[in-house]
Amino acid sequence: MLASPAYFNEPMIRFAELLTDISGMDKAFFGSTGAEANECAVKLARKHGALHLDGAYEIITMRNSFHGRTLAMMSATGKQQWESLFEPKVPGFIHVPMGDLDACFSAVSNRTCAIMLELVQGEGGVHAVDEAYLFGLRKICDMYGIALIFDEVQTGLGRTGKLFAWEHYGIKPDIMTLGKGIGGGYPLSATLAVDKFNLFEPGDQGGTYIGQPLGMAVGYAVVRELLDRRLTENAQRQGGYLLGKLRLLESHNLVRNPRGLGLLAAFDMPNGLAAKLATRCMELGLLVNVTGESTIRLMPPLIAEQRHIDEMADILTAALLDIS
Repeated sequence: MLASPAYFNEPMIRFAELLTDISGMDKAFFGSTGAEANECAVKLARKHGALHLDGAYEIITMRNSFHGRTLAMMSATGKQQWESLFEPKVPGFIHVPMGDLDACFSAVSNRTCAIMLELVQGEGGVHAVDEAYLFGLRKICDMYGIALIFDEVQTGLGRTGKLFAWEHYGIKPDIMTLGKGIGGGYPLSATLAVDKFNLFEPGDQGGTYIGQPLGMAVGYAVVRELLDRRLTENAQRQGGYLLGKLRLLESHNLVRNPRGLGLLAAFDMPNGLAAKLATRCMELGLLVNVTGESTIRLMPPLIAEQRHIDEMADILTAALLDIS
């Protein structure tokens, strides 16, 4: 079940081949958490900077982003409430507003080795990146020879109605991270890279049980199930139905700006009411999540059916009436 990554194992090879086949990437590295996958991506980008960009090490990330809770990833995350905590932070991360291409362009210097972002900011309130902005980032990265990193820990593998959120835009990353749903509840993550950024030598990245056979077999089974049952298409279909239900709830005047991509949806509420709604929903049998102070986030499972969406909407309606 558990084996050192110093040795190849058949489930690891099989899972790596599956992930690279469906993503169009070239190499896969494995971990246990999304933060670990993002650390791996940062290390690849910084090694590229060390070898090919005269020691460049800075990575541009977005404000209101979320990349994990290791010290480096908390430093990468543009979360204001963490700014004064956990000092000294890991240096080399430059935060810019998402959607402001001029700000990003201005932040690029001879110290820059990568730009890293979520295509839909989950913790930041379920805000999808603009296509023109993403195209501009791709152009900047190509111009300066730096890595474009997509954190798809939350959005990857069907959540948004596509296998990967970047497929909505047709703009491919150099490095991509996956987590959460990749293991179906088992602690598992992956970092995928194109050959240009496949720079690790033995010993550069690893862990005692990274890529162990049990986790690799679980990951393969989960992704294979997702593909065989066409759960990505189901997420797109049920996500559209869910968004329609949320728009009907706007008549309550407490639901504002419903939005979503696949089965990743959200809406805003007046300050102070989101937490009350989440608590009442839990009491009625529905789990929702509060991001920030005023946003409700909904992430139904990819196997959700229309009847489940109807039940969610009924509970939300009842909870809204109870707190209004």
